[in-house]
Amino acid sequence: MAMEVRDVAYSYGDRVALDGVSFEIAPGVLTGLLGPNGAGKTTLMRILLGVLTPDRGEVRLHGVAVDSVARQHWGYMPQERGLYPGMQVGDQVVYFGRLHGLSRAEAVARARRLLAELGMAERWDQRTDKLSGGLQQRLQLATALVHEPEVIVLDEPFAGLDPVAVAELSQSLRERARSGCTVLFSSHQLDLVQNLCEDILMVNEGRIVLRGPLVSLRAASTGVQLRLNVHAPDRRWLARFPGATVVSEEADEVRIAIPRGTDPLSVLDGARAAGRVDDFGLDLPSLSQLFLESVGPADAPDASAAAAALEGRPR
Repeated sequence: MAMEVRDVAYSYGDRVALDGVSFEIAPGVLTGLLGPNGAGKTTLMRILLGVLTPDRGEVRLHGVAVDSVARQHWGYMPQERGLYPGMQVGDQVVYFGRLHGLSRAEAVARARRLLAELGMAERWDQRTDKLSGGLQQRLQLATALVHEPEVIVLDEPFAGLDPVAVAELSQSLRERARSGCTVLFSSHQLDLVQNLCEDILMVNEGRIVLRGPLVSLRAASTGVQLRLNVHAPDRRWLARFPGATVVSEEADEVRIAIPRGTDPLSVLDGARAAGRVDDFGLDLPSLSQLFLESVGPADAPDASAAAAALEGRPR
């Protein structure tokens, strides 16, 4: 069954951090948690993990309210380092395994398997404080996974990782999702989220503004554009598609914004009936475009700044 968050609210004094947040996270699916700084992501993660108690609402798993006993079987990787600098790599992973109730023999076996999976088998005897930031990030992931948790919550797990480490970590998370784990992670790396996540949760000002399978959200967006290189005497063939508008036109290339519900292949067929089509492509909206679309025109100035923050662009 899914993890359920039901009507969760939390305030820091007069400042509302979460305002009636509700969603489900399905097991076996990689879910990305996104939002600009101050949107409520960290507060939400702390409530999921029991660090904060919500003012209202609850978190449920398998239909039962989550308590401290259930959370012992979860894996958590904080954005801040939570490692012991003077401890050796292998001992560190074994120690966290023992904290979760594993026997020493089982903890050692799992630690060796995990470190090999994360490309750190040769680092077993190395001190944590002698590792690079990227290797410390991999080690921290190993400490979160050593007890084979059914729920995995990761805060910015890809921060500071090189492309090879990102690929290895991504594969590791995919495998755990395929095995039935519930996996939620936050990230500011939107291109990575687009490539890795099947579902997304987007938070802004304490509310969920976008949620669901990424492929469905992008397909349903009003920001879908079709790019065509068509040799036709004019654009009268576009009249067959109400709501389709020309965004740009250059020589034989035309970029068309198609309304929600319009089949791109039908537009392509219309273009082919009018003239020879040498090239075509479908440009789906980016996550920041989906964000701007979801908050609505009334909040456009603030939303633009939030979208810039979401992508790490200057405002």
